[in-house]
Amino acid sequence: MSQYVCAFRGRRDNYQIPIALAEKGLLDQFITDFYAVKPLHRLAPILPKTWQSKLAFRAESSIPTELVRCLWNTTLLEHTRHYLGFSRSATYSWLDQHFAHAAALQAQKTTSNLLLYTPYAWEAFLAPYRHNPRKILFEFHPHPEFQARLLTEDLKRFPFVQQSYQDETGNHLPSQLQVRVRDCWKQADMILCASSFTRKTLIAAGAEPSFCQVIPYGIDLPTPPFKEPKIDSFQVLFVGSGVQRKGLHHLLYAWRQAHLPKESLLTLVCRNLDPGIEFLIHETPQVRLIRGTDVQNLRNLYNSSSLFVMPSLIEGFGQVFLESLSYGCPVLGTVNTCLPDLGGEEDGIFLTEVGNLDQLTYQLKYLADRLSSNPELRQKARSCAERFSWKSFRYKLCSVL
Repeated sequence: MSQYVCAFRGRRDNYQIPIALAEKGLLDQFITDFYAVKPLHRLAPILPKTWQSKLAFRAESSIPTELVRCLWNTTLLEHTRHYLGFSRSATYSWLDQHFAHAAALQAQKTTSNLLLYTPYAWEAFLAPYRHNPRKILFEFHPHPEFQARLLTEDLKRFPFVQQSYQDETGNHLPSQLQVRVRDCWKQADMILCASSFTRKTLIAAGAEPSFCQVIPYGIDLPTPPFKEPKIDSFQVLFVGSGVQRKGLHHLLYAWRQAHLPKESLLTLVCRNLDPGIEFLIHETPQVRLIRGTDVQNLRNLYNSSSLFVMPSLIEGFGQVFLESLSYGCPVLGTVNTCLPDLGGEEDGIFLTEVGNLDQLTYQLKYLADRLSSNPELRQKARSCAERFSWKSFRYKLCSVL
């Protein structure tokens, strides 16, 4: 049975791809940065609770630790460069090459196949092999040229988002780092996408449609079981980075224009903020900003919100939409996300055109009135999330290999 090498930094997609491979006996090696391998497990009881929590977060019982290899030097380099003030996007783009090289060496050694996310695939796909490995690419983000065009047009309308525009487009990166992500799909035997929208951008770039398959992400439903909350006013929630791509500046302008009842409140949960968008937040009434929060408080926010809104200009999937639905909270977003793949208005999913502030304003007004008189929609939203489990994602992934 042919096995696969998988490599990525962090806890990408809750480790679902290496879990899927391990469950089917298809995982040759999982290469990552920081992971709770056996020596660290033994140290855990004597470590501070914060470190115990970090170790628990960077571990998954379904992945045998003997199949995990950690590139510890990348973790050290990452934090050193952050401390010295280097651009985070430049740091990640530079370090991602290490995972691709490591994946190539492992595949060469064990004559395995490759199943890699786009940032970690370029060098591995181009490496010489004695065998003919399958090269499966998981494209979790829309094609960068499509994104750059869209964000550039938006920047003309809203020049104050310049900082996040630079980070998101990668225009400041050397050409050899940009090509890694831009042209990686050309070296793949098969391309897997988390959304139909991502697939559309790859086909627009020239990818063969028959090579591109959509496998939507999943979610683990929250416990305890769903209960209908009591919400007396229009409570809107945004969770994500406060950057241009997420469309938070569009939401803030629409919120101003909507003239909603005075008890309405827009809550923003953002750890990172574009300086221009942060200024706009402080100039917008009926807005509460939370700079990061814990899991329990975030659950409470989903439960107590009338609507989740994230009018992204471009999104590979938008896991936060599925997360919101799993708590029974209806969602509003653009067509440039996973939402058309998940359902329709009968499922608590509402759409708006990308960059159309008037339509976004209308939807806020419309939903402020409709949601208060339609509580059963929350149960339908929860039911929608139930159709998209991580187990189903793993099954579909392995079925195409």
